[in-house]
Amino acid sequence: MNFTGRPMKGSVFLKDDVTDLESDLEYWIQLALDFNPSAKVSKKRKK
Repeated sequence: MNFTGRPMKGSVFLKDDVTDLESDLEYWIQLALDFNPSAKVSKKRKK
């Protein structure tokens, strides 16, 4: 994803056919939840 001129790291886009089964969708959601605790917190910008 690139909204601000800097690409966002760690994003994944899935086609509809990859998540057409409930078990497939659950796999991808669990993968994202498992990854989340290891994600680094971004530094807050000063205004």
